[in-house]
Amino acid sequence: MKNTEKLSKFSEVLSQLRKERGISQKKAATDLGISQALLSHYEKGIRECGLDFVIKCSEYYNVTTDYLLGVSTNRNGVAASVFDDDAEYRSLATLSQAAKQLLDTAVSVSSGSTAQQFVYDYYMLSLYRGALTLAKTGAIPKELFRIDYTVARDLASAAIAVEDAKFALIEDRSRTGSDGTDYTATADLIEQAEAFIMENYIID
Repeated sequence: MKNTEKLSKFSEVLSQLRKERGISQKKAATDLGISQALLSHYEKGIRECGLDFVIKCSEYYNVTTDYLLGVSTNRNGVAASVFDDDAEYRSLATLSQAAKQLLDTAVSVSSGSTAQQFVYDYYMLSLYRGALTLAKTGAIPKELFRIDYTVARDLASAAIAVEDAKFALIEDRSRTGSDGTDYTATADLIEQAEAFIMENYIID
């Protein structure tokens, strides 16, 4: 790819990301620490920016530098194979069954409507957090959300942590024995989650 093509692609993506976020050039320029005029030149491909600015933009818009520069069409750097429908360990059926088991269990051990409300809020926020990620990748319309992605993502993560702590305080009791429920799907989900964490986030 020629330099002129790279510059054109960068300016196109830069402008597109700002518009997707629904913010003005003035706000984006302020957040990125440059003048609106300079940002306008970058978005129009009139001027070429430095590497530091590319990195700053990638962090600001939560995309890879390769995506910004038009080298890759993958925004977040996650390989497409991760979402392969044929991957047995990514079974949506298992996920659905495990979610139902966990919700049923949470309801059964929750005493009173207050605790059950915490369970609802926790899972609702978790699904909302997932929906935000899907919207970021373009899988669902961003118009469904009223709050800016970056703000909503951080607030949802914080809210989930708070609800988690509240529920743990309410349900601070031990349970022994078995209630007869077949927890195969839940066990599979736990195994898959731990394998994913070990493979992707724990370095030997």
